[in-house]
Amino acid sequence: MFVALATATAVLLAGCAGGDTAASSGEPAGEPVSGGTLRALELAQPSGFDPVQVFSSTSMPITFTALYGQFLVPDTKTGQYDCGLCKSFTTTDQGATWEVVTREGLTFSDGTPFNAAAIKYNWDRMKDPKFGSASAGIANQIDHIEVVDEQTAKVVMAVPTPGFKGLMPIYSLQWIASPTALEKGQAEFNKNPIGAGPFLFDNWVPNGTLKLKKNPGYYDAPKPYLDALEIQGVSDNAQRLNALISGQADTILNSEASIFAEGESAGFKKVEYQFNGGVGLMLNNAKAPFNDVRARQALAYALDLNSLSDSITRGYPSAPKTLFTEGSPLYEDIPLATHDPDKAQKLFDELAAEGKPVNFSYTVFPGNGQLVFDALQSQLQKYKNVTVTPDQRDTSQQGVVGTKGDYQALTSSMAFVDPGSRLWGQLHGSAERTNYSRFNDPETSAALDAGFSDDPAKQKEQYKIVQERLSELHPYILYTAYLSGLLTTDKVHGAVVYGYTSPAAADLWLQP
Repeated sequence: MFVALATATAVLLAGCAGGDTAASSGEPAGEPVSGGTLRALELAQPSGFDPVQVFSSTSMPITFTALYGQFLVPDTKTGQYDCGLCKSFTTTDQGATWEVVTREGLTFSDGTPFNAAAIKYNWDRMKDPKFGSASAGIANQIDHIEVVDEQTAKVVMAVPTPGFKGLMPIYSLQWIASPTALEKGQAEFNKNPIGAGPFLFDNWVPNGTLKLKKNPGYYDAPKPYLDALEIQGVSDNAQRLNALISGQADTILNSEASIFAEGESAGFKKVEYQFNGGVGLMLNNAKAPFNDVRARQALAYALDLNSLSDSITRGYPSAPKTLFTEGSPLYEDIPLATHDPDKAQKLFDELAAEGKPVNFSYTVFPGNGQLVFDALQSQLQKYKNVTVTPDQRDTSQQGVVGTKGDYQALTSSMAFVDPGSRLWGQLHGSAERTNYSRFNDPETSAALDAGFSDDPAKQKEQYKIVQERLSELHPYILYTAYLSGLLTTDKVHGAVVYGYTSPAAADLWLQP
């Protein structure tokens, strides 16, 4: 029991991860052992368990892979996406339509069928604006879904989306719940969420501990190995580490470099994965002042990103210098941004002389949003004809501000494993529902399209163009690397991190 804590396509994929395609807690001696209860701390408390309520697939992956399993599972060796709860997931027309086939005989834990109709029901709900799903953008890339037969759904896209399959693990379309249970309403569903995952809901104290128990009917026996999970969401990084040190937890999720360093120094195992890209300022290219490329360029020149990162990461600056990590075959030594105060001031003055001073708001959410704003404001005070003001927002708006375009600048991720999916969705001019920066550059879009190639040389050529365009046009200004991983005690095994929705709960086990 926890002590109470306060919540404060194949070649393409194989070649595009960072330096490591996966990080694990080390190969254990012998085979996995069944039994035991794992105590885990994740990055956030759930507001509910309905998949439409999920904001981030990296903040609570243990909880949601436990309840719902993994519809698609990235193969960490080949980079391809394998089916978990599905039987096949294919396209024959460059992403204009997708055929999704579910496993025959698969059921939810309430005994109802996990079939094509269930897929349609879940994904249609995510499109429904009344639910305010953070995954509405990618869900609305779907025009409609046809139930072909009991096991087969035909997904017709609004526009051809060749990277749709690779977007699945990023968003909550990955998690399919029982339509019968969802029909009872969110309030009732959250009292007893029903999926087809490796664990069943036991009980939950809001802002407290979630208890899950082994699903004896899980399709992929002998998984799961654990008898039970006890999970809390704790937003404060140091608090999670202290809980691990004091023996209140067996594993904690983490995304901060300083905590990884401190935890490793304290004798815990580190499981760390660095994405390509990173986290930084997303600028609204459709709204003044950043609909003028000069304003975006001026801001990129003005900011000392290493200093900004230092302020935000407690002395562990990690501003990405290039879009791809050096271990990637798509790496090019093309700087994402260059700090040049003189060029910045010249552009600020030029815009002001035209009656367009760079005055903008930065959207601040609870957490480290204020820290980012303070560091941003401190640097920009050195310049004339530029001001930044805070736009305070509640956490409940975090998943929808970008979707609606109701911002000028905010912190967002442009982190990815598979650029064909993630970058296409974020930067292609026709990806209106997931391109939250509203960036529309025909040269970038053409290169992203051409990047879907089985020829590694052509991939590299096209992604070089993408990197050159981003370096010039700055829809994002990345100020820190995106890390994902865990710190664990020596008895925790099976923790593999390969990007989004990992580690998978079904794979975790404890050494007696």
